[in-house]
Amino acid sequence: MATSSSFSLDIAVRFAETDAMGVVHHAAYIIWFEAARVAWMDAIGMPYREFAAGGHHFSVVGVRGEYRAPARFGDTVRVTTSVRQLRSRQISFDYVVTNAATGQTLMTGATDHICVDLDGRMARIPDEVMERLQVAMMKLTAGCP
Repeated sequence: MATSSSFSLDIAVRFAETDAMGVVHHAAYIIWFEAARVAWMDAIGMPYREFAAGGHHFSVVGVRGEYRAPARFGDTVRVTTSVRQLRSRQISFDYVVTNAATGQTLMTGATDHICVDLDGRMARIPDEVMERLQVAMMKLTAGCP
């Protein structure tokens, strides 16, 4: 199932996230992707903690990113997360990182995940979870609470 449901998270750039050139280190963006992904799950009413307590995780199997412009200490970035694809065992997210004040695109990216059980074996996303994800994504797309 593909969808355009999206959620945005604002993050204040911390000094520790910058490198010797005064710009955000590339590794910070991957952490921001995760923070936005977890916030997306909270926003749709399926907290990741609840999903994990049910005996599953979404294991990252791919990360991509294209840097467009630097972020710097003191900036606030907005990470907009959307689901590109939801399948029986997989979920893929797209991200757009912008400067929250100016709207300038700083990075675009994506992550791909497979559902795994607590032993790390690929598993189907449980039916109850899949149904909740699909319903919540439709509500988020429609702008409903």
